[in-house]
Amino acid sequence: MKDMNGWPLKYGVFALAVILVCLIPLAGSGAPKQDSYTVLLDPAHGGDELGVVSDKLREKDLTLKLALLVREEAQKIPGLRVQLTRSTDQALSIAERVKSAGTMKADALLSLHLNAGFGKSANGYEVYFPGFRQPIPGGSNSSTIITDMARNTALNDSVRLAQRIQAALEAVFPRKGRGLRESPIPLLDGLTIPGLVVEIGFLTDPDDRKRLTSEQTQKALARALATGLRDYFRKAPEEK
Repeated sequence: MKDMNGWPLKYGVFALAVILVCLIPLAGSGAPKQDSYTVLLDPAHGGDELGVVSDKLREKDLTLKLALLVREEAQKIPGLRVQLTRSTDQALSIAERVKSAGTMKADALLSLHLNAGFGKSANGYEVYFPGFRQPIPGGSNSSTIITDMARNTALNDSVRLAQRIQAALEAVFPRKGRGLRESPIPLLDGLTIPGLVVEIGFLTDPDDRKRLTSEQTQKALARALATGLRDYFRKAPEEK
């Protein structure tokens, strides 16, 4: 079927989709700046899922403590609201964590983890952003196109968020960054919001472990993460 000008109908649908997607207020887009933003903070593991265990220290405990500290720091920043997928020692499935993002209408998601190396020499922090996906093969209806474009916008915003978080962490761990890394993030499947996984340090490294269990360092990390989030949301609209 063709329209009056002889163009295939699917191109007309695509053009309409492009127009519509430009009208959708996406996180970090050129849409009017919001007065407040909600970040969903996900402390990895919990309950029977201990995560990395080293020298009696358990990943699930440290991620929760850091998440609670970040939420506390965020309360000092006007317009920044932090919610947690878990605020106690409980096990949650990925599906339950993803559901939280939709229920809370989060503008971004940050999942906190602690790393483990094959040897004791690996150290430093890593920031992972979701990998870019190819367009859906054969997808030509407006709903599919809009969803795919929204997802790619969120992925681009994830990279910018990763840059802000990396810069903030560098103030706490100078020259300890192991780079921004692209990787699938199951927590973001089906979502169109920016998100990251932050591996804050290696529990298997004696120096990292000592620093990560320091109350002073934990508070500094919480301030850094809150600052990175603040800077991302403050600069997002102007960068477009």
